[in-house]
Amino acid sequence: MSFKQRAQVCVVFLVACGAPGDKNTSASTSSTTGVTGGSDTGTQGASTSTSAAATSSAATTDSTSATATSTATTSATTGPTSGDSGSTGGACSKQTEPCNAGQQCCDGLTCCSGVPVPRGEEFCSDNCPISDRNAKTDLRPVDASEVLSRVVALDITTWRYKHDGAEVRHLGPMAQDFKAAFGLWNTDRMIFPLDAAGVSLAAIQGLHRRLVAAEAENDDLRARLDRLERRLAALSPAQP
Repeated sequence: MSFKQRAQVCVVFLVACGAPGDKNTSASTSSTTGVTGGSDTGTQGASTSTSAAATSSAATTDSTSATATSTATTSATTGPTSGDSGSTGGACSKQTEPCNAGQQCCDGLTCCSGVPVPRGEEFCSDNCPISDRNAKTDLRPVDASEVLSRVVALDITTWRYKHDGAEVRHLGPMAQDFKAAFGLWNTDRMIFPLDAAGVSLAAIQGLHRRLVAAEAENDDLRARLDRLERRLAALSPAQP
């Protein structure tokens, strides 16, 4: 076979198989490109959808966080509400602790206020001072003179609480000294107002008894002096 015949056979073969750049090859390439482009478009769309969902989720989270913050702020502003003692679940005042500024007493305790508790000194207790005779038992007599003697021996000073300003002063005994002297109530960290009033009243009675006794003795001495003066005047010679 000559060179010319071989060249013609090659041309026919190329035409039958499809040479580079012919329509089938271009269509295939275009189809492949189209699929790839569609895949990229789908991927891009999915990414956009995911981004939007994430943005929505972030917005929801921010909204939830804002709501929680608002609720916490409202709760902190309003503080504990009135109701059963300790029902708020927050901090509460224990036995003998103050409730004079609206503090909630712990469960089982009552804010003791009114007579004989001085205004501004209200406190939490399971046994508020009640003066009703029907609420009391085991009554025992008191030696007023002995109470007075213990009051006289009680160390009484002026002082201020550690949280008070330098210009604030109080006057009275220490709770530990009061407890040691009279053995009243169940703590040595606070003087029960009713006990302080009772001790004062008993001391006044003891002082009154001493005063009455002193006045009686003074009257007796005055009477004796009068008698002696009359006798002395009777024994003296008459003046010319």
